[in-house]
Amino acid sequence: MTLKTISLSLSILLLTACSSQKINKENIESNITTQVESNIISEPLLTTGTNTDALSQNISYGISGDFAGNYKLHDFIQRMVVEHGFDESDLNQLFSQAQNTKLMPTPIYERRRGRNTSTARTGKWDRYKNMFVYENNIQRGLAFWEEHKDALNRAYEVYGVLPEYIMGIIGIETAYGVNFGKKKVIDVLTTKAMTGDRREGFYTDQLEKFLIMTKKANLQPAELMGSSAGAMGYGQFIASSYLDFAIDFNNDGVIDLWNADDAIGSIANYFARNGWNRSLKTIAVRAKYRGNRFKRLKTGYKTKYSQYILRKRHHITPRQRLHFNGAVSLIKLPRYAHDELWMGTHNFRVITTYNHSELYGMAVYHLAQAVRKRRYGH
Repeated sequence: MTLKTISLSLSILLLTACSSQKINKENIESNITTQVESNIISEPLLTTGTNTDALSQNISYGISGDFAGNYKLHDFIQRMVVEHGFDESDLNQLFSQAQNTKLMPTPIYERRRGRNTSTARTGKWDRYKNMFVYENNIQRGLAFWEEHKDALNRAYEVYGVLPEYIMGIIGIETAYGVNFGKKKVIDVLTTKAMTGDRREGFYTDQLEKFLIMTKKANLQPAELMGSSAGAMGYGQFIASSYLDFAIDFNNDGVIDLWNADDAIGSIANYFARNGWNRSLKTIAVRAKYRGNRFKRLKTGYKTKYSQYILRKRHHITPRQRLHFNGAVSLIKLPRYAHDELWMGTHNFRVITTYNHSELYGMAVYHLAQAVRKRRYGH
């Protein structure tokens, strides 16, 4: 091959390479323009915590709206289709309508569940109790009890749970149906499951169970309202609790936790399945101890002490007959000038399985007693 021929071949190769680069660049610019015009790339993707690889590749995964391009949601949908028989197009449509709660404006104010009108100095327990045990809530409880007394009585016959403690749960969770929650459950669970919440795994599991729940009960997942944690109905069940404990207590063929009768039966079933002792009527009794502040022993719903040892070694005794011979929990309620000390029985510990807090358990007890006393006069 001559030198002239070699030079000519190199020139042709260089011209070809330059031409190819130009064409590729024009193709890329053309593709981007077309994608922007067809709304494949949308502004919300920049703020929803979606995968950057999906953004750079302009992948929508068949989902539009706040969660377009979210690869975790795409994988979740595929799993729901394979494992539970959901229709992919139905799920794509559902999640295209879902909103990222992180992008929603914060309300100017939140509705107060209770009020403390006292001008006296208060302690932690007084402030907590006053959120739930107040006159309007007691009045709502009386009306609710009267309206649903048949279901409450039947729940006691079937599960052995006294009506006042079911009433206590419903009164604290939703103020007897006044506040079911102001957010769509699908929005809350999708946001927490798919945008990097620290409990992402838990909320992904709840989202899965929520979809299974709505499918079984023939409910519309896009319409159900709940709390900022995705809890639902009169008793504020999360989706996993619905599947484990919710029942059709009014026998209409549907398990509906926004139906008072179903909620009453489901709460009673929850307590029974968590070890409620139907023969034990006492929940808690206030105790006597020396001094104003109690620091001698560990307190809380997890504690268990022999009543004999409390009496003999620590001089802690109930202020009234306990009617319970088993181990008790010591519950400290901090007030402004002193601590109240209570003894909680086995059924008190069952109440705290609903919400792992001794203050919550005592608020249920006090609201239950307030409504019962107002209804029966003792």
